[in-house]
Amino acid sequence: MAGFYERQESGAAKWCLRLAVITVPFLLLTILLRRSGAVTIEQSFWLLAVAIAMITAALVFGMRAALDLWDRGYKGGRATVNGIVLAVLLLAPFGLQFLNAVEYPRLNDVATDVFDPPSFAAGAPQAAGDGPVYDDFFARKIVASYPQLVGRRYEAPPERVLAGVFEILDNWGWRRVAEVNIPQLQAGTASGEGSDEQASGEENGGGQELAGDEEEVLQLQTGGDEPIPDMLIEVEARSLILKLPSHLSIRLRDENGSTLVDMRAASGWGPHDFGSNAANITDFLEELDILLAGLAGER
Repeated sequence: MAGFYERQESGAAKWCLRLAVITVPFLLLTILLRRSGAVTIEQSFWLLAVAIAMITAALVFGMRAALDLWDRGYKGGRATVNGIVLAVLLLAPFGLQFLNAVEYPRLNDVATDVFDPPSFAAGAPQAAGDGPVYDDFFARKIVASYPQLVGRRYEAPPERVLAGVFEILDNWGWRRVAEVNIPQLQAGTASGEGSDEQASGEENGGGQELAGDEEEVLQLQTGGDEPIPDMLIEVEARSLILKLPSHLSIRLRDENGSTLVDMRAASGWGPHDFGSNAANITDFLEELDILLAGLAGER
């Protein structure tokens, strides 16, 4: 009488697929809670750590199941392959961030002018004195790590460059937090509804209405031959998926008819920004170069 051998099903294969599948809604819920503001940034990081642990456990079970299939002939090959593939796909974004952490320095505050960085008017943790000190060592670290962070000089008056800055901010959806020494003419026509604070009115003597062309307005605000004060615009940018906030300060300085633009970006959600602040500055200045084509030049 012939006998039949029934192959045993691998329990590790089951858990490999289960953990990988469960991690998908867990990650989606974490992202949804963070984007809605239901959890803090720190809490979302802990939830992401739990998700990474689940993915790692799925891979461990997958390797155990592969050994069971090879050595003991257990069933569960399809579950093992599906679980490992799904776990690898889920782990890929975290692996990319790990590579960014290795490639980029441990910084969360960078600027194009490392000797005289633009200040933050309000809103950023660095405004309260918690930011790094831009000493010689810190400046060399930024220059060595991000040589592409260079200010721009435009052969145009500040008002022309300011209009381009406002246009990019409106198109990108970066929320304006504060504005200092911004001409009333531009603040009234281009500031939009996204600005939470209009500091220019206080700087310009109560925000009185001004008339005339831009040159006359500028003379009224600066008192004729007096030097034009630096224009500062502080904005808040958020990451694409988790909406992690970063603050940027944009400084426009008039230098004998040309305009010098410098930027500073800082994030208060961790000691490492994974290169995101430098990327925000680089992308913004490149977009400004395109908008002001023919006027741009390095400082």
